[in-house]
Parts: sequence; C-alpha cells; structure tokens
Amino acid sequence: MSETITFDKAAKHYILEAFGLGLDKEGYIVERDNPSQKVLTVDGDEITEGEFAGIKKGSLLFFKSDLPSLIELADRL
Repeated sequence: MSETITFDKAAKHYILEAFGLGLDKEGYIVERDNPSQKVLTVDGDEITEGEFAGIKKGSLLFFKSDLPSLIELADRL
C-alpha cells in the first residue's frame, strides 16, 4: 500500500532539512553537507524552494510545482 504525506507550504524548509538539504543564497535546493551541489529534478533542472513540490520515495526525485512536472509525477504514481 502506498502512503502519501502532504504538507503546508510553510513546512518546506523543515521537509528539506529532514532530508539533509538546505538552500543556497539564490534559493536553490542544495546538499546541506556540500552546498555547492544543487539537487536536480528528474529532468536534470536545478530547483528552487519556491518550485519545490515534493520528493518521491526511493531515490530522491524532485518535482517542480509547474503543471508539466506534476503531470509527470501523476503518471509515475
């Protein structure tokens, strides 16, 4: 059975922190232990906190909150 956890926009920072991630000066999501390493979406794009929509179980796959990315996420689920 698949479980989904949803969270309010205000919780984004805490969710990222729980996965060992942080933000750089421009607002991009980065590895907390290696801030020069930006995380990438499944399409290979860098992603900002404002664009962040979620993380899929398994390998960390990041999705932007734009319509094409959310459609792709729905297709994957």
